[in-house]
Amino acid sequence: MEISISMNCPSCGGALSIEEGSRTTSCPYCSSLLAVEGDGGVSKIMFTNNLDRDKAIASAKKWMKGGFKARDLPRKAEITECYPIYVPFWKCSARAAGWVCGWREETRGDGKNSRTERIPMEKMVMRDFNWNQVACDAGDIGIEHLKNLAGKAVLHDEGSIPTFEVTTSPSDSKAMAVESIRRTAVNSAGVPHITFSKVHVFPGEMELIYYPVWMVRYKYSGRMYFATVDGITGGVLSGRAPGDAMWRSVAMTLGMAAGGFGTSLGLGILLNVQDDSSGLGILVILFCLSVAGGAFMFFRHGSEMTTGDVKGGYQFGFRNGGSGVGNEAMADMLKIKVRR
Repeated sequence: MEISISMNCPSCGGALSIEEGSRTTSCPYCSSLLAVEGDGGVSKIMFTNNLDRDKAIASAKKWMKGGFKARDLPRKAEITECYPIYVPFWKCSARAAGWVCGWREETRGDGKNSRTERIPMEKMVMRDFNWNQVACDAGDIGIEHLKNLAGKAVLHDEGSIPTFEVTTSPSDSKAMAVESIRRTAVNSAGVPHITFSKVHVFPGEMELIYYPVWMVRYKYSGRMYFATVDGITGGVLSGRAPGDAMWRSVAMTLGMAAGGFGTSLGLGILLNVQDDSSGLGILVILFCLSVAGGAFMFFRHGSEMTTGDVKGGYQFGFRNGGSGVGNEAMADMLKIKVRR
């Protein structure tokens, strides 16, 4: 993802277009050489909020209907607060270049005649990445990284909007960005067993992005919950919601039944088939026990469902967390309009 900033030349007034990460530019009209630097060496950009209170609440209500949350949650949830806040995120674009060496396993032949070989691999890495991470202590709202960094934006005007205070330094964040991008670049090479890697990361300048987030707090059965809504896309970034007791009971019953039946079936296969098929019985037992284990975890932690990087509760799939690194080649160009 790249950000273009439009401004005027201080010498002749001509329009300038400066690409993200550039420290110098030349005026195409008067050929003046200009230096570009943000406050304290950091560019600050604020994204425009696209939602109002009603739209934010509507997005939260839609989120309440999904998943295994309490069935009567959309009807009984009482909205107590709904307000916008700007959350600061560090953003860094960088290019990674280098080599990754190692090997992969490849099985040839069938049955008893099969053999496993190690195939040497050598992959070159040359890709652009962008990294972002929350720049403050946002409490328990559960937002660590952003998937979306596209939208209408203006240069940040200090003091014009309520924001979380920045608590991490640009230098520490840049070091973290370089290390995260290096790890992601090495993993992107697709070498299963790495024996050597040498990847250099060439970072651009750090930028401070102020991103609009709507905080929606609600009450259900005497307990307080929340959801954070993306002020640009309207999607829910994170949240807590009560789970449904019926789904927890159903999951526990079916999981234990699957575990018991699968274990019996697997033992039957092990005791009544030839040695060549014993592996099938073991796989059946392991699979059914894993199903039972997953059902038990849902029953135990499913009283509260979570979304995003919120700690605790139960969440299907993987949390958003991760390294905050994305491939720039997959992102659209983002145009920035400067506030006059």
